[in-house]
Amino acid sequence: MKKIGVILARLQPIHNGHLELIKKSDSENDETYVFIGSADKFNKRNPIPISTRLELTKKAIVEYIVDEYDFNVDDHIDKALSDLNIHVIPLDDLDDESNNSHEWGFYLYSKIVTETHEPNFTIYYSDGFEIITTWFPGFILRNNVSLSLLARNAVENGISATSVRKMIMDRDDENLKKVVPNCVFERREHLRTLIELSEKVH
Repeated sequence: MKKIGVILARLQPIHNGHLELIKKSDSENDETYVFIGSADKFNKRNPIPISTRLELTKKAIVEYIVDEYDFNVDDHIDKALSDLNIHVIPLDDLDDESNNSHEWGFYLYSKIVTETHEPNFTIYYSDGFEIITTWFPGFILRNNVSLSLLARNAVENGISATSVRKMIMDRDDENLKKVVPNCVFERREHLRTLIELSEKVH
């Protein structure tokens, strides 16, 4: 049975805290699955569309985990991820983003098992333990789903996507550069435009 690590995050955008979670999972498992949540949403809370999140997430993972590479990352991104046994998958919400019921938990569990082909896995997270445990009934938590915490304040002073978006909007390049991968920093003006656009969407 393969050891499977799972990260579920909206990645609005991906930052170094997310990457530390992914790196931890990569070091402890045979395969890591990164599910990008709210893939079907574009609004003020989810200003970066899934196509951009997929692109940035894949590139960021390769740049962060592979210290040295003798290839053009853009041309070989999928092969590099495959070599790392890391999979990046969009995940639509079941319905409303705030749904934390067992119905959501069963939906999430079935999506993970469908992708991994394994009934047991570890979810890596930095906050929201109380919420995660409400997703799954007790028998799944006891038998199939393990949880692994990486304290948010242990990485980049507790950075969050909300604070990253604020840095982007404030053009706080000095602090932004410290907490996001290069591919996000290089696309900061594009991301700023997306955030501005999302604020006009109702």
